[in-house]
Amino acid sequence: MTRRTVSWILVVVVAVSALVIAAVDEGEPQTNSDRAYSLAKDFACPVCQGQSIAESDVPIARTIRRNIRIWVDEGRSEAFIRDELVSIYGEDIDYSPSTDGISALVWVLPIVGGFAAIAGLTIVFRRWQAEAVSEATAADEALVAAARRERNDD
Repeated sequence: MTRRTVSWILVVVVAVSALVIAAVDEGEPQTNSDRAYSLAKDFACPVCQGQSIAESDVPIARTIRRNIRIWVDEGRSEAFIRDELVSIYGEDIDYSPSTDGISALVWVLPIVGGFAAIAGLTIVFRRWQAEAVSEATAADEALVAAARRERNDD
């Protein structure tokens, strides 16, 4: 690999890493209220379509938000709160999918596919570039020599 290729790979790795960190890392909540709100955003409203518990104002969402605030004030861990809500309302309430088994493929396959596509395109473009650079044949060299002679004769 050339130095230029290594540089571009490094740039891409740094850019993707920065984007992933920016998208994932929201920082730690500062207060119990912030922590409760952050947790409420991670759970789907059991009766609303496409709304989190934090966004919904139906009675069940208010009850769940109240329970989350109580558990946070009691010092319960995020894992405890998550397990409690999942045990009461089922797996569908949890917006954060499991990273075990087949569920992990949902996260891994798009990344692997993206890298495979980039690698494939790189290979194809390099082949096209190599094909574009062709060597001169004897007929080409004869034409160039004839053109030079005519030019010198003028």
